[in-house]
Amino acid sequence: MGTSEEPVYVLDSTFFFLKRFIGVHLLISASDHSWNMLVKMENNILFYCKVGMHEVVRLHKWMEPDSRMVLYLNQKEQINMLTLTPEGLHVQKYPMVMETKSAMKGSYHDCPFISFEHSMNTISYNMDKGDQMVLWAQIVYPEGKGVHVKFLSNNADLLYIEQKSHFEGVNSVVHYDWEKFGCLLKTHYKNQFLPSIDLYDGDNYVRNVDANFIVWDRFGRKDYSFNATMRQVACLRESQTWFSMLTGGKSLEEAWGPENYRTCFKVSPGKLGNLDQPYEIMNRSSKNFLTFSQVDSATYVFNVKILDPNYR
Repeated sequence: MGTSEEPVYVLDSTFFFLKRFIGVHLLISASDHSWNMLVKMENNILFYCKVGMHEVVRLHKWMEPDSRMVLYLNQKEQINMLTLTPEGLHVQKYPMVMETKSAMKGSYHDCPFISFEHSMNTISYNMDKGDQMVLWAQIVYPEGKGVHVKFLSNNADLLYIEQKSHFEGVNSVVHYDWEKFGCLLKTHYKNQFLPSIDLYDGDNYVRNVDANFIVWDRFGRKDYSFNATMRQVACLRESQTWFSMLTGGKSLEEAWGPENYRTCFKVSPGKLGNLDQPYEIMNRSSKNFLTFSQVDSATYVFNVKILDPNYR
């Protein structure tokens, strides 16, 4: 088997296995209720796919080949990496969706639609004779893509099924650069959205960014906020905010950064200020996250800046 050829990856959807022809074997896989599947090889190489797909996406490296790591899917549908270290068991969240979109960026994969929504909240339903059920699906796609929703059924003679379709044009207010940013990351407004920031050296993953950071929407959207106040995160004085930093005609890129960052967790002379304002600084381990409008769906493209002046 000594060969310099590139490894070939094959997915058999009949009983689902992944095999690398040069001798590395499948060790473990984890799948959620949406049928997303994360596959881990014994050398810690990771792949993503949907159940039923005939193709997999190789993800960026997270662990060294000799690290003792397993995948664990908790009750909140979050995939975690469990690693045994000299200090004990280390649990780390794995942002599967973000890592998959990052791995697919710039590749031959193309995202053919903007969003896909449906009314099904489980993978199966039980019905008695005489029961009725209404299900819907909605897909938004760029003009000319020709994407459509397809309905498949077995034993069609057992059910009376009526289908209706409706089409309409939508004027986009955001000029999203698909080639530069890749597919959109979809989230519900009720979800706790805390961006996971990773540091890369070219295409090689280095580490998670655990420093404080700020975000702003590059298209100027302001209909988002933060769930925690300065008081709730235990600030000892009023924290910096975009409102307080945008003075003197400075741009968003210039107004706030590591050069003028001031922590709110140190006591200073003077008034405490208003601690009931939203706390606009986040980090990987904080309980502060972004909240969005409950009225309108929207596309956000955030810029990120690290605040800690000593972060390297």
